[in-house]
Amino acid sequence: MITGDKVTVTPGAKGARASVSVQRRVGATGSVETITDASGTYVVPDEAKSHVASGVLDKRLFNVTELIAQGYDDERAAGLPLIVTRDAGASRLAGADLPGVAVERQLTSIRAEAVTADRAEAAPLWNALVSAQDTAGRKSSDAPSLSGGIDRIWLDGKVKAALADSTSQIGAPRVWDKGAIGTGVKVAVLDTGVDEGHPDLEKRIVSSQSFVPDQDITDRRGHGTHVASTIAGTGAASDGKEKGVAPGADLAIGKVLGDGGSGNESWIIAGMEWAARTEKAEIISMSLGSSALHTQNDPMSQSVNRLSQETGTLFVIAAGNSGPGEYTVNAPGTAESALTVGAVDSADQVAGFSSSGPRAGDDGLKPEVTAPGVNILAARSQHTTGEGFYTVKSGTSMATPHVAGAAALLAEKHPDWTGQQLKDALMSTSKATPDTAVHRGGTGRVDVSAAYDTQIVASGSVDTGLIKWSRDPQPIERRITYTNHGDSPVTLRLTLDRGASPSSLFTLGADEITVAAHDSTSVSLVIDPRGVPIGGHTGQVVARDGEGAVVAHTVLNTRTESERYDLTLRAKDRDGRPMAGNITLKGANDPYFQYLRVPEAGLTLHLPRDTYSAMMYQDVRGAHGAHSKGLALLGDPEVELTDPRTVTFDASQAQQVRALTPKPSMPTNTRVEYWRSFTTTQPKPGMYGDWIHSNMIDTGYDSVWAQPSPEKVKVGGFDFTTRWRAPQTALEVSQGSRDLDVLVQTGAKPLPDGTRNLDAVFAGTGTPAEYAQLSAQGKAAVVRRSSAVSPNEQTEAARAAGVKLLLVVNDGVGRLRTWYGDSDWQSFGPVAVASVTKDDGEALIAEIAASSRDEVRLRTTAHPVPSYTYDLVSHHTGSIPQDLTHRADSRNLARVNVTFGHGEKTPAEETRVDYQRYAFGGAWNFPPEPVTRGSRTDWVSTGGGIEWQQKVTVANSLVEVSEPVTYPSPGTHEERWTTPIMRPRMIGGDLPTRENGSVLYFDSPAFGTSGMAHSGRTWSSDLSQRTSLYQSDTLLTEVDYDSAYAWGLSPEPLPYRLVIDATNNSPAMSRYSTTTHTEWNFVSAEAENKTVPLVQLDYGVDLDADGRARRGADLSVTPSVLGAAETDVSAVRVEVSYDDGATWHRQKAVQRDGVWKADLSAPHSASFVSLRTTATDESGGSISQTVMRAYGLK
Repeated sequence: MITGDKVTVTPGAKGARASVSVQRRVGATGSVETITDASGTYVVPDEAKSHVASGVLDKRLFNVTELIAQGYDDERAAGLPLIVTRDAGASRLAGADLPGVAVERQLTSIRAEAVTADRAEAAPLWNALVSAQDTAGRKSSDAPSLSGGIDRIWLDGKVKAALADSTSQIGAPRVWDKGAIGTGVKVAVLDTGVDEGHPDLEKRIVSSQSFVPDQDITDRRGHGTHVASTIAGTGAASDGKEKGVAPGADLAIGKVLGDGGSGNESWIIAGMEWAARTEKAEIISMSLGSSALHTQNDPMSQSVNRLSQETGTLFVIAAGNSGPGEYTVNAPGTAESALTVGAVDSADQVAGFSSSGPRAGDDGLKPEVTAPGVNILAARSQHTTGEGFYTVKSGTSMATPHVAGAAALLAEKHPDWTGQQLKDALMSTSKATPDTAVHRGGTGRVDVSAAYDTQIVASGSVDTGLIKWSRDPQPIERRITYTNHGDSPVTLRLTLDRGASPSSLFTLGADEITVAAHDSTSVSLVIDPRGVPIGGHTGQVVARDGEGAVVAHTVLNTRTESERYDLTLRAKDRDGRPMAGNITLKGANDPYFQYLRVPEAGLTLHLPRDTYSAMMYQDVRGAHGAHSKGLALLGDPEVELTDPRTVTFDASQAQQVRALTPKPSMPTNTRVEYWRSFTTTQPKPGMYGDWIHSNMIDTGYDSVWAQPSPEKVKVGGFDFTTRWRAPQTALEVSQGSRDLDVLVQTGAKPLPDGTRNLDAVFAGTGTPAEYAQLSAQGKAAVVRRSSAVSPNEQTEAARAAGVKLLLVVNDGVGRLRTWYGDSDWQSFGPVAVASVTKDDGEALIAEIAASSRDEVRLRTTAHPVPSYTYDLVSHHTGSIPQDLTHRADSRNLARVNVTFGHGEKTPAEETRVDYQRYAFGGAWNFPPEPVTRGSRTDWVSTGGGIEWQQKVTVANSLVEVSEPVTYPSPGTHEERWTTPIMRPRMIGGDLPTRENGSVLYFDSPAFGTSGMAHSGRTWSSDLSQRTSLYQSDTLLTEVDYDSAYAWGLSPEPLPYRLVIDATNNSPAMSRYSTTTHTEWNFVSAEAENKTVPLVQLDYGVDLDADGRARRGADLSVTPSVLGAAETDVSAVRVEVSYDDGATWHRQKAVQRDGVWKADLSAPHSASFVSLRTTATDESGGSISQTVMRAYGLK
């Protein structure tokens, strides 16, 4: 991310839920806020929240869902493309100004540069961007800013192409008959390039330039060629039949979309600047748009408006293909000055795919016109698949060039007209479509013949947009202008057609006017919102000549705002003093959240009458003194705005959220979150109208706080959840009766397990000179953190002085968290190190100074390897109550006995994911924590509808996850990891899927360990697999990894066989389960995204730490039908071999409660047990699995 933090999204295979984790950049100390709504999941580190809330940073930079969808993840993009706008007067950005930033191009129309930020340099870049705040003495209440004169940073997002009788439909042949074909008019086409050799275009292209890095102007997508020929194709390849609208126009081709059909916003802006300024094109056609942007505040729309004003160019832009829902017109078609085009079919009916207005943000009129966009025949690029010179396409992309061509015909007749005049002419002479709503069809379908012939041009629209709600609204006056381009005066009779609008809303100032030759006359139109119902209202003013013929019409568009009231927001710290902070606000009738900055003085918003959730996550004073740090959730989940209201985010009223555990523990990771729905009290997976807002904090925080709710919510539902991972306390330090708030530092040498007393001395900042005055051998040394003495220098000096434990007193807020290991960032440092919070540490230093011996006695208890861990969840439904203490005990905990069997010297990590009942799309991972070979007791919260999934990663070898499980009530469970028996095992989401009728996708991990419901994947050459799919005995596909597709399958139900051969030569894993051969037999037929149930086998045998069993140990086999829980297994056959498969012995297996048990009796000469097991389910599906040297024998 732009902050240098790394977000890892682990998708569940084929529909299974994803999990997400965040790795903070080195030196980061704040929390991480996560927000999930209908637009995606946002991950906002603490230090960026104010910048996002104030609009300094584009919110899309933190939408990980959208970043991945656009291909801006680490795997596919080495750099993050940005648009950096500058303050007025600031100099141009140069590459050397910011670390890791390469300037790609200047975007002068919006005072910006397009840059690429190297991901490897993201952390230094962030430090440089915010450095000014640290040196300027800024207050927390000040609006955040960026250094170097930077005004704002935007994501340089992807923009996509907005996909013949149609020329006759708009009246072009009648204009051609008058001799106009667009001669002398230059039209710029900004699209996917062009087929320069196409017969219809080769004589029309006068200039071209590619703005797509490393791609020439050639159109390998076919979109740009189709668009260009619709505008100015000569029809040469069809003997003139398939001509464009303006076959005599000159074309300037700008390639701004790549061969994949998409392009960065900065490429589009650069193309617009080239077309308007360098090429001086009268018309610029843009069949493209961003479906993520619907206001005109984005960089592309701003550029359209500024270039239109500067050059007089008319931008003709597609509305987009986002369908009939309101506010779906795509930027840059949202720009006020653009002529935005929707699509109609041959009967002038608006196409179902055509995007709709009004414009988001101000309810402005969009689109303005429509044109044919369904089944349009035009030139086919010969650099694409297909045959012939022509092809058929549909979309607002196809409608847009019809209008651009129409504008070219007008521009030929009126070369002095500005873009606005062309726009008014096309709008006011369009064919009215009275049965189509204005926000769908604008003024109507373009009629270029009428526009060409008209003597009178009227204002295309009177558009007030949104009229703000007021208790005393006042009338608004606008004027409609009529221009007479003829040589004689014209008298016009004006008729006001109010449609379904209230009769009092629109009042026309005159019903007849006379416009002198080559002159203009305007008439007043008053819009009176008093007493008008809330919502959109439209109408039109029709101008007729003396013979009653319609010569022009003007669309009227206004929207009266709903009832609104002031919502005043104030925040207080734990001492009741005003503070600043960032809030998230969401209304019941708004699918998206607002992220807002509340200054110390407060903030007043003018909002529609509605039910709101107004919540704030804020750092506050913690539980260990003035310099400790806690996280508080403040606000009110239900604010009924029916009159002016004030919400106070009051930390002084917050209660501490605590987890009390039976044994000493300390949270290493904590997540605080709430779920809010305005529609249901029962959360359901996949309800994207719901709202989840999380904050993950690390050990730099000592506490969590929450402001109790006034009462339970009445509208919808609310859940407040706190999640802790709390292992056995790694280090406890006390001085007398006082426990110190200490934190073991990463990389430091572990203090040996056990309890011991240590004398503590004070060694200043921990320099050798300060130790020279002390006797520190075998003692605890207390030092102050200092920017003048590095952690490495402090530990080296402590080692030389013989210090047993180094206690570093933080000089800032919160617990100190830094690296005290070796400078290679891999090895342990020379001494044990823990930090002490500033208040506790300074009190300890004072105690030492007051002692007659200049030292005090400390009691320490160390547990470098935890023998137990608590995974806890506290739920509160409906409100945040006063009592927020969670008491974990035998009544609400499940015991999980966990064994880790990886190599002694092999690093491994483990975490446990909680899928809450309201979590749609996935869950948030805590960062994994190191685990050592051996056993651990985990205590896990029960109930609450939570699914738990454990994950273990063995360094450079294997990543393994368990089948999600629930613990509805207390009990004892077993979990073994990285021990025998290892074999192919699928869990939910791994099953093969029949897609699109004739495609089968399989994802078959081969290294599930411990005989349990674990799915294991590898990236090590020491663990290998070959996966093959057969239809009967015909090999369909074969790969040396776990997943692939098989294409072109028969629709008939046929037998298939999925085969995995796997080998284990990994020194990090058990030396057993050396090779496996697994075959699944199943029947599959044509289906759409249907999973194929398969039988899975789990094994149980009592093994020691080295993976060996007694010779007479029982073996259990538990088969299950994954994907069809209601299907039973009908038969199981178990065979064993003690001579590596030379001979096999069938064992009697007795079934009880779905488990088959066999009594084994291994000969004394045997060292291993190999297994061959088959199982068949009731539907005929089966598995045959052979595991050589499955486990050892004692």
